[in-house]
Amino acid sequence: MDNSIQIIIFVLIGLSSISSLLYLILEFQEISLLKSTLKNITGKTKIDSKEDLIKIKKFLSSTIKYDVLKKHKKRPLFRHAASHILKSKYGFCGENARVAIKLFILGKIKARRIYLFRKEWQHVLIEHQFNDKWYMFDGHYDPKTVLEDNKVATILSENINEFPNQYPDNPYLDFCRLKLFQKINFLKPLSKIKLPMFFAYVAESPYLIKAILLFTISILLIVSSLIFLHP
Repeated sequence: MDNSIQIIIFVLIGLSSISSLLYLILEFQEISLLKSTLKNITGKTKIDSKEDLIKIKKFLSSTIKYDVLKKHKKRPLFRHAASHILKSKYGFCGENARVAIKLFILGKIKARRIYLFRKEWQHVLIEHQFNDKWYMFDGHYDPKTVLEDNKVATILSENINEFPNQYPDNPYLDFCRLKLFQKINFLKPLSKIKLPMFFAYVAESPYLIKAILLFTISILLIVSSLIFLHP
């Protein structure tokens, strides 16, 4: 193999490895911020009561604001990280759900996102486990879909028609957990499956996704160099 190609490969391995490490550091910093936020909200690092859930809902509703006029504004490929959303205090239902999911998982409560499909536009919220059952939860503040305190941990995650909706011309029609599968006809039956928590966590962690992708690239480059440099 030409020396210049070898150098390029080694440089790419170095850059992808360092970048992967940097994104991993950002993920750990985000975890620290979220744990600190959870402790500030509930006074502890573990969620173990309905009161804790209500406190988190109130925090999200009052902290993360949005501008409906910017709902079509282009966002990053993997969307913003939870730490960015908390620092900017801005985001729509999907961003709100991302922060909620990571707070819940770090607080030892299983959680993942749910997409509610309506006639005109969809809504994103989360489902979480509590007392061995799965319930809907939404910290996003929309006066017409707001989850009241007394409804927290009472609406089972698949009972979409019980979730608040004061848009009479825009009813809930269906839901899914895996949006990509929902868009592909032969995969649509799988769109409601519950993936393990590891995948739910990774899906809400842009820094971790980038770290994994870059680490994978590094490994592939190393393997390729071993194959072509040492035939």
